[in-house]
Amino acid sequence: MVVGYGGRKIIMENNDTSYYGRILIKALATNYPDNYYILYSPENESNKRLTALFNEDSVRVKFPRNHIHNKNRWYTNNGIVRSAKAHGVNTFHGIDDGLASGFNGSNFPTVFTMTDPLYKSAKGWFERMLMQRRARKACKFAKRVIALNEVDRQVIIDHYHLNPDNVEVVYPCFFEGCDESVPENMFDILRSKYHLPENFILYKGRLNSDDNLKEAMQLLHELRNHKISIVMLGYRTDHFDNVIKEQAHDLHIFHRFKQVDKVHHADLTAVARMAKAVIIPNTDRMRDLCKLINAQRTGALVICKDSAKAREFGGNGAIYYNDFHEGADLLSDVLEDENKRQAMLNAARENSERFTGKVLADHMIHIYRSVLMHRRLYEQ
Repeated sequence: MVVGYGGRKIIMENNDTSYYGRILIKALATNYPDNYYILYSPENESNKRLTALFNEDSVRVKFPRNHIHNKNRWYTNNGIVRSAKAHGVNTFHGIDDGLASGFNGSNFPTVFTMTDPLYKSAKGWFERMLMQRRARKACKFAKRVIALNEVDRQVIIDHYHLNPDNVEVVYPCFFEGCDESVPENMFDILRSKYHLPENFILYKGRLNSDDNLKEAMQLLHELRNHKISIVMLGYRTDHFDNVIKEQAHDLHIFHRFKQVDKVHHADLTAVARMAKAVIIPNTDRMRDLCKLINAQRTGALVICKDSAKAREFGGNGAIYYNDFHEGADLLSDVLEDENKRQAMLNAARENSERFTGKVLADHMIHIYRSVLMHRRLYEQ
């Protein structure tokens, strides 16, 4: 089986779509290495994300030929369709960017995934309108539409007026590095390397206003154990400098507050295990839900803002709060009772089995085969 992807965002950008695309491709290439996975991109540029994909023998990257002047038109119209047929692609999978118009009416087996059904992360209302228009067209002729959770599935059905039988939920998987073992002496090394406090809650994110960091700071202030600090992992922003630091002064917790620009990728799992808890104060976005399942898999205690999506992903293995008073009380209760803490960690580990790369790959391959079989039956 050869599977094609609309891979512009997967290759070139660093956002929710690219993250989902990379873990999907990695899961497929690892668990079904006998298939070929071809990524199509109109932009022939080299970067670290593209180079990493070349490490998989079953992954190929294709660009338009040099004589094609309008590369984006090749990507969105008939050019990519002709290339897919020439390369022997059996199933084409578009992610967020929509599907090329040339697939419409071609009876080509197509799958379309929306990581953000309403494209709330788009830059401005005009781009959001264009992306929703492209998504609406793609939904009409895609043989299967995929959502990443049940909440988004219902949004897709209602907003794009689709038959529920054509919309499936395929959960993302945790990052493979979450399973890596960590030597005992590594914790002391990393504590010294990054100047980490003895007891801390970890937040990893972009330190922007929409990350709800103010509530995380208030929760820290309300904890019964005043020896616990918070470590914010992410690059400084204007919101961080002008709002969060000032809030830390106002709450008199500046001495319990540390910001780290960057932790080496190989050290992330160990740093998460060192933390008393990993806090996720916003659970509306796909990247935050991926943080949740990654943290659970590393063996960290997770506390997050309550939402339908958070409970769908976190199950019984996370602490959910509606306001910082409730969050502080719940987290304090768990940290003060070792039996509760261990039970929560065991539940988190069990819940993370739903998000392995094998589960993701099995489900996606089943979908590819089903739409391919549908075409063969139709042609007969």
